[in-house]
Amino acid sequence: MSISTKNSVNSEHDPLQQPISSNNYQTIPETTPKSLPPDREERRPLLSPDDPSVSPLNVRNVRICRFILGAIINLSLVWLVLLLISDFVSVPGFDNRGRGFIEIDLILLSLFANASTLCFFTIPSKLERSLDMAIAGIVTFDLLIMLLYRRFLHDRGGLGFATMLWLVASLSFGAVSDYLVEEAKNHEEIRLTGRVESRKTVYEFFAVATRVTLRLITFVLVLLLSLNFWFQAYDFKTKPWGKLIPVGDSQLELHLACFGDVYSNKSFTPEELMFGDVSISSSKDEQPIILVEGGQFVSSEEASEWVEELFHLDKVQRYCVYDHPGTAFSNSFPSPVSLGIVADLLYEALSKEKIYGPFVLVGYDIGGLYSRIFASRHASQVHSMVLVEAWSQSLLKPNPFANDREKNGKTKLEDLHKTTGIRRMNAKTGLYFWWKGIYAPFSLKRLRRFLVHRHGPEDRIFGKDITVNDKFWRFKLQEQISSSLISYQEVTNSLLETNGIPIAVASSDVMIKKSVNWGRWQRELTKISSKPIEWVITKGNHRPWDDPNGRKQLQDLLLRVIDEE
Repeated sequence: MSISTKNSVNSEHDPLQQPISSNNYQTIPETTPKSLPPDREERRPLLSPDDPSVSPLNVRNVRICRFILGAIINLSLVWLVLLLISDFVSVPGFDNRGRGFIEIDLILLSLFANASTLCFFTIPSKLERSLDMAIAGIVTFDLLIMLLYRRFLHDRGGLGFATMLWLVASLSFGAVSDYLVEEAKNHEEIRLTGRVESRKTVYEFFAVATRVTLRLITFVLVLLLSLNFWFQAYDFKTKPWGKLIPVGDSQLELHLACFGDVYSNKSFTPEELMFGDVSISSSKDEQPIILVEGGQFVSSEEASEWVEELFHLDKVQRYCVYDHPGTAFSNSFPSPVSLGIVADLLYEALSKEKIYGPFVLVGYDIGGLYSRIFASRHASQVHSMVLVEAWSQSLLKPNPFANDREKNGKTKLEDLHKTTGIRRMNAKTGLYFWWKGIYAPFSLKRLRRFLVHRHGPEDRIFGKDITVNDKFWRFKLQEQISSSLISYQEVTNSLLETNGIPIAVASSDVMIKKSVNWGRWQRELTKISSKPIEWVITKGNHRPWDDPNGRKQLQDLLLRVIDEE
């Protein structure tokens, strides 16, 4: 009896159980792993581990994670673009009081970390997950510090807090996604190949090594950023000795510190203050108020050291200093920021404090240009001006030598940064300021100056280490952006109004000898007024008060100017 003539009931319905003869073959249709019924999974042909079908992307949750990770990267890009735009124009919600470059750094770190995760998404790395959680823990600690120091939180604002929270959330999600990818990878390998593949390809070794290396770089950068962040939190324990006065529709608080009896019993209407209809004169026994302007890289506190000494010697009765927006104790201000805008903010702060003058404006370095604009807009409240190593308005142009000709018609070109330490206000300088601001939160300068030179909070806030602050560099960038477009015209337009204001000029002999243009620019300053008082060539470098002889010359000059009727 032939076996092929007898079939069981099950074999009639099961092609796999039907007999196969040499003349009659039963063809089994090819199926993909997904097309087999669940009760037949164990009979499915196993795939090679290198088969593209063996992928964690077969799992829906993994595909969702990849989509969300891509959305996080896109949102971070939009965030970054808005932050960059806000350095040129005001963007609502992107101008917190302590705005610097740390927000840009945090978004760049988020982009850097999530992009590396997405590039090698299907190749998980346990070490990278551990680094992600460590980074998230460090930044979470930073957030707790911010919450504990309310003044620090007020300074960084909602934007700074939200940006740090975004970095924590994006890194945490990346770590969770990587874990889900690893679980899905193991599940798919067991389901499709029968075992978890322990063999690693060269590409997988390369991918894991690249991810871990990039995450180690991110970890080091976050650690450096947090170190500077902790220094900033510690520095906030130093309270300003002056007043933080809300100005500019309360968009920032300007730090103004006055010493002596500077307050007036007089009152003026808002219209009189707005249109400059304020005339103040001091009595014979009362000196005018000395108002000190700082320089490009020197705060008003440092630039007023020699005036403070006269005050303690009772030779000067009263004086005031203030911090430019984004420097020392003053908040940052939305872009654009020009010299005239800062002069108006200063006048608003003085008016709110009922300090009406008369003022002797002491302008150092670029502060001389601020003083000239202030004097032109409020000439009736200005007694005189003392310009110490002050800038010419030509330095606000990208090419300060464009209209400067010698008798033979040749332009006097020189490397100003090499001869005077002053950077030309061109696009290259703007890029330099931007890079310094991006780099500042990662710099070890704070730690080095603290350990080696024992510099404290005052050095970092307004002293010689003021350049470690990212918000300081943002103001320098704002200053450069508007220098030739707005500020140059503001200074040029002020020439007529300052013509009748008495003026004294103090210039460094070292700077004049170093630069072929500096002496000529200083001579031009003596001619901006029809009432020149004196031109003194002081001893010392660009900071004459650091030299004992230069300090004595500055102090004697100021006392002579104060005594001028």
